[in-house]
Amino acid sequence: MIAKGGDIDSDQLAAASQGRLTENLVAAYGVNEGDTLGQLQWTRGNIFPEIDCLFWRWGCYSDNVNSVINRIGLSNDRGLNYHSAYALINIFSPKARKNVAMGVGSDDSVKVWLNGEIVHVNKVDRRTTGIQDLFRVNLNAGNNLLLVKVSDNLWNWGMFFEIYLEAGDFSTALPVATADISLAVHLSQKYRTTLQDPVIQEVLPNLLSRLQEPEIQALLTPFTIDAIAGNPDLLAQFGLRDEAITFIKENAGVRVMLRDPDFQILLQNPTALSEFAALVTDDESVIPPEKRPLRADVDGNGVVNILDLVRITTRLGRTGPDVADVNGDGSVDIRDIVLAAALMSAKAAAPSACAGIGIGPNQPLLRPEDIQLWLTQIQRIDSHDPTFQRGVIVLKHLMEALTPKKTGLLPNYPNPFNPETWIPYQLAEAADVMLTIHATDGRLIRTLSFGHQSAGMYQSKNRAAYWDGRNALGEPVASGVYFYTLRVSGESTAIRKMFVKARYGKGSLSGKIANSDDGKRLAVACNIGIWMYDIETGKILNLLTGHTNWVWKLAHIFGHWMHIGMLLLE
Repeated sequence: MIAKGGDIDSDQLAAASQGRLTENLVAAYGVNEGDTLGQLQWTRGNIFPEIDCLFWRWGCYSDNVNSVINRIGLSNDRGLNYHSAYALINIFSPKARKNVAMGVGSDDSVKVWLNGEIVHVNKVDRRTTGIQDLFRVNLNAGNNLLLVKVSDNLWNWGMFFEIYLEAGDFSTALPVATADISLAVHLSQKYRTTLQDPVIQEVLPNLLSRLQEPEIQALLTPFTIDAIAGNPDLLAQFGLRDEAITFIKENAGVRVMLRDPDFQILLQNPTALSEFAALVTDDESVIPPEKRPLRADVDGNGVVNILDLVRITTRLGRTGPDVADVNGDGSVDIRDIVLAAALMSAKAAAPSACAGIGIGPNQPLLRPEDIQLWLTQIQRIDSHDPTFQRGVIVLKHLMEALTPKKTGLLPNYPNPFNPETWIPYQLAEAADVMLTIHATDGRLIRTLSFGHQSAGMYQSKNRAAYWDGRNALGEPVASGVYFYTLRVSGESTAIRKMFVKARYGKGSLSGKIANSDDGKRLAVACNIGIWMYDIETGKILNLLTGHTNWVWKLAHIFGHWMHIGMLLLE
């Protein structure tokens, strides 16, 4: 998106939309590809790190913004001046990260928003050939909406951005806004608690009606709005009663709203004012259904599901306007989780919808013990509201769906391994948990005790049992086959087999090991031949008898699933 105007401090989006959309609104809620703003449109494009240089060293510059504008058809002018470019992208982080380094370069001024908050501003007149400003931000677990604005004065127009994380630690994609969030909707949500005050409900509709009149609109310049915010007594000029003005002067929430730049933009637009008045008085009949915000849709994907519960848990304890404050009481707490659960559709709350919910295949975002903690907290709340009670029922169903039906021991990973492995398991009910590891001759190698654990899945690396490949004395165990046993409340429940791979280093040639390319089979050479194992089941597949060296070569020729490289047994 590009818009006329080269002042980084001015809101070019608000000017282009006549106050219906603002920079802060886009930064908080995003837009969809193809959305229009008057004559302007949000268009997909790739910006490249193009640099041009003159004959001398200090003559380098970048005009990559003009290049992408021409390439995607936003303008045919090769040298636009006094314009602002907006770049919007979603950064997905598997987990919350603090103090992450970001960098920008710009020709000329630059402003950066992350998740609706301004995180960097540099009002400057300069050329750019790359990253020039460094700053640090905090990333939420999940989606993080990034908006970068670069305002150009004369000559070149350039933009660079970088996030200093490993490639596997984040991903980027075009953002998706599932609802048309207007300025009126945004402000009605932001000041929901303030606007629900009975006196405000009595005073505000009359005031908003007066503010929409043409003769009043002519007076609502930025100067007069600032003056009113600082001196509410001026509201008497608009026909407001003295007691109403006194209430506004004494109500901190109203004064904050009057000073909000977005609210001041709203006041200058009769259409937006009318929409805002309808929302304040709960007259949603004038608001198209597709423009009404969906309560509890914290991640903005258009539905309320288990992921929204997860997002709310990451924001527990926050106060003030917040998308996770579902009931609008000014704080994010257990009541918001219950209400969000109540608003989930039957499909989203079904047990099948819970399967696979997580950052990775073995990393569930919600655990049964999390929901049990919520249910314990809910017991302290005396509420007979039907919606609240439905939320409690949904949470109980979710806990049942996330709780394993039977206790079991799962295959360790990696397998074969060296020097460490993780042993996953699941508990159908809370119990004291212990794992024992034995050699093939029955010798006890190691005991891993975990104490009392709640019912649930223990599969991810931060929850599964961990073994460093050492015995009780801290010595590395020899390569070979070992058995591990899950003991729950003192009773053995399951036994599995695992393989310790040979280690590189000094050693005799008394044995050799090879793995299949797919990691499913293992070949072990010994004096009488080569044993072939199925790793997943631990079953012996075959024994090739004969001289070891001859059989080993034969296995390489005809058994294509084995690695060519040999490993030495320690």
